[in-house]
Amino acid sequence: MKGKLKTEVFMFSLMLLVSNMEIYSNISNPSEGREFSIGVWLGMYSDYWSNKRTEWLKQVDEAFRSFKEAGIDAIYFLAKDPWGYVYYESKHAPLSQKYSWDLLKDVVAKAREYGFQIYPYINVLAEGETQQNFYFKDHPESAVVSTSGEMGWVDPSSEEYLNRLLSIVEETVSNYDVDGLHLDRMRMPGPVVRAEVSEKLFMETTGLTPSSDDRKWQEFVRNQVSQVVRRVNEKVKSVNRSLRLSAAVFPSPSNAAVNQLQDWKKWVEEGLVDYVCTMAYAQGFFTFKSYVDEEKRACESTKLYVGIGAWQLSPSELKKQIKYVVIDSELPGILLFNGDSLLRSKELLYAVKEAKDGKFEEDSPVFTILLSIVLIAALFSVTLPLLHLRKKKRR
Repeated sequence: MKGKLKTEVFMFSLMLLVSNMEIYSNISNPSEGREFSIGVWLGMYSDYWSNKRTEWLKQVDEAFRSFKEAGIDAIYFLAKDPWGYVYYESKHAPLSQKYSWDLLKDVVAKAREYGFQIYPYINVLAEGETQQNFYFKDHPESAVVSTSGEMGWVDPSSEEYLNRLLSIVEETVSNYDVDGLHLDRMRMPGPVVRAEVSEKLFMETTGLTPSSDDRKWQEFVRNQVSQVVRRVNEKVKSVNRSLRLSAAVFPSPSNAAVNQLQDWKKWVEEGLVDYVCTMAYAQGFFTFKSYVDEEKRACESTKLYVGIGAWQLSPSELKKQIKYVVIDSELPGILLFNGDSLLRSKELLYAVKEAKDGKFEEDSPVFTILLSIVLIAALFSVTLPLLHLRKKKRR
């Protein structure tokens, strides 16, 4: 009897292990038939890009061919950088000193040739970013002093700057065959200490000084940043209502509202943007996952695209993050930062292609096997004492 019971326990354990293996092997691939968008942020200020037009055009063609083969759908092209220079013919801002022609015109033409959506992106409130650029020589009153120490940021209440910005927006979406506009640095560098124009409006509106009520002061500046988004949206939609407006935003909406005065949850809720692209840059998967999970709770899923820092990831890590966004979370798409990193790494581009094709590595069966072993061990821990007890009774 004892031998028979041992045999039955062994056979049951073996069946449990085999069944778990079969369950694992029969799991259908959840990525099959799942469509999603892949965009790439592409700037041309680095040494990667030639300043000779003939060579540059060749580079652009090769880059777009590589992007197309990898399954990328959309190009987010840097039209105004954080240092205040633009990459197209503008009446309101100087052309990048590296170039002597209209890059946006050529990029749009090439994007259409390859069937990409094309979104120029502009750095909104940065004029120099870390240091003040040429703009502040004539407009020192527009400068912001923040806790970050960065000096090249513009007061969101400056009507003069806002008019200039709206002119840049209008010429970008009016003069080029684009699908929309993307906003970067649509924020403050940190909590604001000084902002001359905003301070005046704040005191006129509330009767308070910034130092007398910092909470209300930061809230006021945050609302002024949101007003800039509202005005840009109005300008874009006045040109063509079908144009889509989006913004690159910090990953945690609660932290972004406090630390960057970037209330992007409100922007989405009030329709100030059509969608946001969060900059969920993280090497560790669990940090990345926590970003995405918080963003999903804060934002309607159809208006949430997740930015992935491809430059700091291995191909397998990149695919794992893409999978979590578009398969596990069922969000509509991702943006990859940045184009240069992908072009310098065939392995990363191939990983993007595999992700687009739905070729994701399934979770390892090791966990399933270990679980089976634990269950078998638990089963034996129960049955063996019973066998021992039965043997004692027989004695």
